[in-house]
Amino acid sequence: MRVSWATEAVPGRDWPNEDFVAAAEGAVVVLDGCSLPPGTDLGCRHGTAWYARTLGLELLARLLEEPPGRPEERGERLRPLLGRAIDAVAARHVRTCDLGHPATPAATVVAVREHRGAVEHLVLADSTLLLDSGDSLEVVSTAQARRYAAADPGAAAYAVTGARPAGALRRAALLTDGATRLADRFRLLGWQDLMGVLGGEGPGELLRRTRESEFGDPHCQRWPRHKRHDDATAALCVF
Repeated sequence: MRVSWATEAVPGRDWPNEDFVAAAEGAVVVLDGCSLPPGTDLGCRHGTAWYARTLGLELLARLLEEPPGRPEERGERLRPLLGRAIDAVAARHVRTCDLGHPATPAATVVAVREHRGAVEHLVLADSTLLLDSGDSLEVVSTAQARRYAAADPGAAAYAVTGARPAGALRRAALLTDGATRLADRFRLLGWQDLMGVLGGEGPGELLRRTRESEFGDPHCQRWPRHKRHDDATAALCVF
C-alpha cells in the first residue's frame, strides 16, 4: 500500500490545523477535529488539535500492533481498537481537564489497514472514505450519525466498518469534510472525478482547487456554508 497525502489549515487563521493524518506501513488514519469558535471553553487545556493528533497516533499504533482475527471478523475488529484509543487519550488528560464538558475536544475518524490479504476500514462521523475497485466507487460516511470520538469509548460502536480482499481494491481515499467540498457541497465534481484528481494530480491539487473555489465565493453566496474555509486533508492509498 502506497500512501500520499496533503493537509492544509484554514488560510490566514491564527490557530493550528485541527485535522491530522498519519501513515505507516499497512495503515493510515485521518482525523478532523471538531472546530469551535476561538475562545470557546472546551473544559480542556490541551485543545482540539492536540486531541486529534493524540487520538490519531494512539489509533495508528493499535492498527499496527493488533494481530488479525478470523476472516469473518475483519473490519469489525477496528471498532474496539478505536474504543481503546479513545480511552487511552481520556486517561492522558482526565486529571487536568473536564472530560464531561459538553464541548470537550472531539474528532471524526477514518482509518484503513491492509494486512494479510485484506483491506479493513473504519469511518466515524462526517469524514468520508472512497473505495475504488476500478469498476465501481463506494462512498462510505456516517454523516447522519453525528457521533464523534471524544471522551467516551462507546462512540466507537457507531463507526461503520468493513473489509475487502486486497485484490478487490485499486485505491482508497480518506477525506475530511474540508476536502470533499468540490463534490458534496459545491457540486463541481462527482465522486469519481474527485478520485480522478487524487489519482492523477495528487491530494495537493485537490486542496488547491478547493481553495480556489472558496476564494471565488468569499461571501458564501454561491455555495451557502457556515465556514468560508475549513481545514482540509486528503490521503490516497494505492494498492
